[in-house]
Amino acid sequence: MRTTAARVMGVATLGYGVAVACRPKVLARPCGLAEQGSSALLIRALGVRDAVIGAAMVAVPAGSALRTAVLCRVAVDAGDALLFGTFLPHRTERAKAASAALAWAALCGWTLTGGGGPAAPLVQDAANVAVRAAQSATRAEL
Repeated sequence: MRTTAARVMGVATLGYGVAVACRPKVLARPCGLAEQGSSALLIRALGVRDAVIGAAMVAVPAGSALRTAVLCRVAVDAGDALLFGTFLPHRTERAKAASAALAWAALCGWTLTGGGGPAAPLVQDAANVAVRAAQSATRAEL
């Protein structure tokens, strides 16, 4: 596992999460969502979720606890890619949001590799599933 890289991704995730929680427009504008009302509330919740996972990636001990925190990050990013890639109002926003979420998932997943352990095949399988889901989601016309 690339512990230092995982910690750096944790700091980035924490910072992004705090930014989104404090200013929903950070996520709302690129996604074509409303910046107030119920959309803002849900966006703030995503920001808090990301901040908590980022804080865990920074603070937990190296080893299985850090791997678990990183896997949580990868899982929520894959879920975001699927949901944003399926349900955002416009095709362009769906593609951008799904791609950004998949990029975060891939970067965080990459931190799990390098130790020669069993994480690499898991990351590869998860990345393949996420890519297929995003490809099919961005082709959907809603």
